[in-house]
Amino acid sequence: MNRMTNPPQADDWLSMEPAPDVDELIERAAALRPMLFDRAAQTERDQCVSKEVTAELVRAGLYRICQPRRFGGYGLPPSVMLQVGFELGRACGSTAWCVMIGNVNAWMTSYWPIEAQQEIWAESSDDLVIGTFVPTGNCSPAPGGYHVSGRWPFGSNCDHAAWMFVGAALPDADGKPADVGWFMIPRAELGIDHDSWRVSGMQGTGSKTLFANDPLFVPDHRIIRFSDVMRGTTPGPKEAGLDMSMFAFTTFGALGLVAPLLGMAQGALDWFSDTMQKKVKTSLKPGGAGTAAQSPFTQTRIGEASAAIDSAFCLLLADLAPVEKKVMEEQSLTVTERIRIRRDIGFAAAQSVRAVNLLFEGAGASAASLDAPIQRYWRDINAAARHATLDVQTIYSLVGQDRLGVPTTSPF
Repeated sequence: MNRMTNPPQADDWLSMEPAPDVDELIERAAALRPMLFDRAAQTERDQCVSKEVTAELVRAGLYRICQPRRFGGYGLPPSVMLQVGFELGRACGSTAWCVMIGNVNAWMTSYWPIEAQQEIWAESSDDLVIGTFVPTGNCSPAPGGYHVSGRWPFGSNCDHAAWMFVGAALPDADGKPADVGWFMIPRAELGIDHDSWRVSGMQGTGSKTLFANDPLFVPDHRIIRFSDVMRGTTPGPKEAGLDMSMFAFTTFGALGLVAPLLGMAQGALDWFSDTMQKKVKTSLKPGGAGTAAQSPFTQTRIGEASAAIDSAFCLLLADLAPVEKKVMEEQSLTVTERIRIRRDIGFAAAQSVRAVNLLFEGAGASAASLDAPIQRYWRDINAAARHATLDVQTIYSLVGQDRLGVPTTSPF
């Protein structure tokens, strides 16, 4: 564990080791795939990624991809997260989801004032941050901050977090909702409802409900506002070594969610291709039995699924390259460029689900066995794709609104 009892000051972070390149990080993820695949069923039964697996992921540096360089992270752009998440998702969708959410939240943390970031990583740069974005809590102003309480669902990977952020509507002077605030809180101050995550898919993410029955005081420096996130006026960009704070969460954030979906689709294709080579099709007709690999219907499913996965993945990488370059050069993206990334994410989610459904439908009745990994890919990907930020119809409508010159109806 990388201790940081004295967080970097001023330009100390400039002397830190350079980040590994994307190929090395992909290799690290690939090296963990056999273990993650073997443990996927147990991860689902446990309803969370184990401490042992989490320790291996931390040791490999896979939670540091989007963490600020100033605090021991790699500060790498979202396309790196996409590629690593894809690799992990081939083995276990839940584990990949937790790693990607951890990276998104480390990236989000760079939006907070530097004082909050120093608190979060004061003990260790390996400390994980999780968050729930839905503003289901209650808050009231207090001197120097706010009091917050309530229940917050979908705290993915909360069992392993050191810090958590939760949301609530910020009241105006008349007590009416005026903005949404996200409040950073130490893990010890929040409860976890361990019976709140009973689901048919992505059970291994441990996306449980967080709660605070009694009001908790959160100081101003541990609060950010959604309006600032939308405008790019959060405190983080004012500090050096926080490169990820320049990336708009509403544009790029869902890359952390679609990466595991693409990986799961590839994992299902890997399993299907390997299994169909050995599978013998039964037949009531004498002499009618043969291998599934000989069936043109099996063959075309593989071709169609592989085209869906590759086209979505390649499109994302191709479109990310120029916009990431612009962001890193501190140039503003156009509305059309931002919506195009959102479109690609929606397309990738839809194509991933389509590929897995296509393969599961062609795998035969035995694929429904709980011992068959494809049924877990099928359940997990169809559950994960229900996330609000992956709603392909809403995303596609943004493209139409932009091209038709009418006001957009959702954030991008």
